[in-house]
Amino acid sequence: MTALSYQDFLQIASRKLCDPNNLGRHNALLLVNFERLAELDGVLGFNAVDEVVRQISSQVKDALSAESLVGITGRYQICCLLVELLSDAHAILAAHKILRILIPPVVLGKRNITLAPRIGVALSNKSGCALDQLLSDASLAIHQARLEQESIKLFAAETKDPFLSQIDLWSDLGSAIEAGELHLCYQPQINLASGKIESTEALLRWHHPDHGPIRTDKLIQVAEGTALMPKLTLWVFHTALRECSEYRRAGLNAGISINFSADDLRDPELTELVAQGLSLWGVSPGNVTIELTETAIMENHSGTLDTLHKLKDMGLKLAMDDFGTGYSSMARMLDLPLDEVKIDMIFFKHMTTKSAHDRIVDSMISLAHRLNLSVVAEGVEDIATYDRLRTLGCDVIQGYLIGKPMPLPELIQTVSNQPLSFLETTSQKSK
Repeated sequence: MTALSYQDFLQIASRKLCDPNNLGRHNALLLVNFERLAELDGVLGFNAVDEVVRQISSQVKDALSAESLVGITGRYQICCLLVELLSDAHAILAAHKILRILIPPVVLGKRNITLAPRIGVALSNKSGCALDQLLSDASLAIHQARLEQESIKLFAAETKDPFLSQIDLWSDLGSAIEAGELHLCYQPQINLASGKIESTEALLRWHHPDHGPIRTDKLIQVAEGTALMPKLTLWVFHTALRECSEYRRAGLNAGISINFSADDLRDPELTELVAQGLSLWGVSPGNVTIELTETAIMENHSGTLDTLHKLKDMGLKLAMDDFGTGYSSMARMLDLPLDEVKIDMIFFKHMTTKSAHDRIVDSMISLAHRLNLSVVAEGVEDIATYDRLRTLGCDVIQGYLIGKPMPLPELIQTVSNQPLSFLETTSQKSK
């Protein structure tokens, strides 16, 4: 049976939901999105992709009850209205049935096409529900499913407020950048051999006037994938370089570590903007380390490796952050122009009490050194961990044992009032 067009689906579905006989019954709307089809437009052509959607919508229609409606509501999306269900749970059962139909590859000529379906489910309440609201709820469920890497997601009302809050934060973030509401804090990184501050990590902070402090990962999540991300990166980079030049003039002979995202690496203007910033603030490239998460740096994107090599050729250092928590490929690591790895704090939390953790850290440090990479241990909080890391040959440590992230004036004052090396002071604290 042929699926309905978008307009026909909207008209018939609205009539069914408004039918007095359907009020108080269990009805549901399932939105089915095909994640892989968008990337096939340029390979197979629009007509071929549209034919795939027509085929699978007919298969779904045949698998559902006669009272159900199936419509093609987008180029990579179909919609199913299920009426007169025995219970709300039957909507989830129907979603799993649809998923079983769509998981096998679709045959198109000599090719097998993988659809990667994701289904959002929205339930109507007993008093009825407008079709537009059901479509909105199901779409939000798909968004949540994508974030949680799930194939099926049932809309829950409590998920709407955080999503709307994220939209509001996105709008506020743009204003915050312009109004100077953001600031950076700096956490010292101590060289274990010299006991001196080798660098500081610039950490973004935002105290929202209504919501208070916004977690950095949430802030980045709001900006990533939008036009705000390059704008935010540019602000962080220039602010970090300007304040680095300030603390160097104040007597702190240390470099600066700045976090870049996967979005930043895909920006074709990134290297030019970096060069302009270095020239403007007079910071030597050798004093600047670009930190990238393991996931971002291992991403198999055609321009990523070229961008990394260009940054390296400019004289900047490159660090893989959160090392060990992602999906590092040893073969790909050989091609990356890295200078250091930052081992995530999760590996240090129990290394002095659990031998397995200690062996893992020992192996990671040895591997990095064999690859001629410097090792930074982040999140070091106690003297026993510090002592063990020093024995294992770790190069640099960072964490609350040494110092919390602090604004620029506090950093300068702390260093100015420090009569000994940080490690000498740390040793005295432990006695």
